[in-house]
Amino acid sequence: MNRSLTTLSALVSLTAVSLASAQGYAPQPGYAPQGQQQPGYPPQPGYPPQPGYAPQPGYAPQPGYAPQPGYAPQPGYAPQGQQQPGYAPQPGYAPQAVAPATPYRTAPEMGELYVTSVVYGVGMGAWVSTEIGSSDPALVLIPPAILGIAAPIGAYFLDRPTMREGVPSAISAGLLLGAGEGIGIAATQMVTASSEHAWGFRGLARATALGATVGGVGGWAAGTFLRPTPMTSSMAISGAAWGTAIGSMLAYGSTPGSSSYGAANDTTSIGGLVGYNLGAAASAVIGATARPSPYQLAWMWGGAGIGAAASTPVFLLYVGSDSPARRGFLFMGTATTVGIIAGGLFSGVGGGLRTAEVPTRSARKLASIDMILPIIQKDQVGVSLAGTLQ
Repeated sequence: MNRSLTTLSALVSLTAVSLASAQGYAPQPGYAPQGQQQPGYPPQPGYPPQPGYAPQPGYAPQPGYAPQPGYAPQPGYAPQGQQQPGYAPQPGYAPQAVAPATPYRTAPEMGELYVTSVVYGVGMGAWVSTEIGSSDPALVLIPPAILGIAAPIGAYFLDRPTMREGVPSAISAGLLLGAGEGIGIAATQMVTASSEHAWGFRGLARATALGATVGGVGGWAAGTFLRPTPMTSSMAISGAAWGTAIGSMLAYGSTPGSSSYGAANDTTSIGGLVGYNLGAAASAVIGATARPSPYQLAWMWGGAGIGAAASTPVFLLYVGSDSPARRGFLFMGTATTVGIIAGGLFSGVGGGLRTAEVPTRSARKLASIDMILPIIQKDQVGVSLAGTLQ
């Protein structure tokens, strides 16, 4: 009886092994059949474990992700967005640098300040020499020599740390505009006052030195707090020059023909001083809002020159006329103004200044020429232009 039971048990075991071999399935150690929980492995919600799949130690499937049967993650694998353990970037690889929000001044801009500071130092030295009142050449030349070197040295230390873009240009413009203001005030005083009350050279030196100093401080404050671009400063200086010329033309042309040249010069000086300030202020606003490029500024200067030159023949019309010839300056001042405006419009006022850190804006043009074609007919030769008005 016992032998029969032993034989029957052996037959059952052999049959089980044969069925398992026929299906090609060998149970893995620690494998739990479907429907049973794997020891130490929490199944994800809605994730049915695949038959024959055993997760690797420490690996947790993502929610909603069903691994393929027989798939095992590679050792050391980390999901996207996480750093690989022991991973070192390739040699020579560097992340892309982000441009700073506040750009620094350029070398040409700082060079402009150095040149302007030398002129300012020499001028201040000349003023000191006039106040000393010495006739000794050595004593007269010492203050300009010392201050002419001290001023650029001061600009060097002012650039430590490096100044923001536009600040050196604003200081240079302030020095020049302040000096011009002082010269204009002194010149107007000397031509309008009597000879015994005129300031003279000492008063001119004082006004120039004081105006340049105040202008330099004001330029530094404007550059630091208002943050103008270098072209804004260039526009202010250009506008001051245009305003002086146009104001002088209009003022002189408006004087009566019966007035003496001395009286006409008084009016002309006052008109030039008023035009100086109006031109500088208006151009600074245009430079800060429209942001013209150097190309456009050059066109505006060209327009001013063309307008002034093209209006010169108006004086020939006064030959034999009863009207005073100085009236022609009214037309010249108007033509110069129109030339400046036309040069700015046709070159595209509204374009932006371009630096390495500041985003650019494409320039807008009032008109552009797109095509030039020759026209050849039986007895005529000409040129055809095709363009766009914007």
